[in-house]
Amino acid sequence: MRESLHTHVGGMRSFVREQLGKMPWIMGILFVVCGAAGYVVFALNPSITKELMETISEMFAQAGVVDESGSVSFFGILLNNWFAMLFSVLYGFLPFVFLPVLSVVSNGLLIGAVAAFYTISGASLTLFFAGIVPHGIFEIPALLLSVSMGVALCRNLVRLITRSPRAVPLVEFFTGLLQTMLLLIFPLILVAAAVEAFVTPAILQMLL
Repeated sequence: MRESLHTHVGGMRSFVREQLGKMPWIMGILFVVCGAAGYVVFALNPSITKELMETISEMFAQAGVVDESGSVSFFGILLNNWFAMLFSVLYGFLPFVFLPVLSVVSNGLLIGAVAAFYTISGASLTLFFAGIVPHGIFEIPALLLSVSMGVALCRNLVRLITRSPRAVPLVEFFTGLLQTMLLLIFPLILVAAAVEAFVTPAILQMLL
């Protein structure tokens, strides 16, 4: 069993190195740029920002992430994030479109909008960072990796369609994809959900 796990970990590392390369870093830069742009745009439009936050709060409640008392659900967050990461990869099944990039753009803009809402409401950005950073150090890398895998999937499908010599056989590619999802992405979002559900509320309570 230990040898099997070692083999899977080795396959995951090879997949990340050969198929993703610097892509997660590129997605990270795009995420930061979109976050900054989102902050500026939404800070200049307070009414739109408040309406957006109300809509997001309703969506979280309907998704089971936050209950009526405002408490955060560990399993709700875990399932919500898992499906978000999964769809970020599955969007890559549409060749030539590179749709997964939209996940980075939309999430970056959303983070910027939340920060702008704190500013508009007169709250300290310290509270914003306290509510984002503890779980974000796990969740954001998972997002960037998931989107990068979706982009890599899209790119590989394009190579297969155009019969590029750089194309990787689908079975080999999907094996690396699955190994990375299970051995890297899932542990990251598992820790992120635990931190967001149990640690972040405690930190915010101390600051309030």
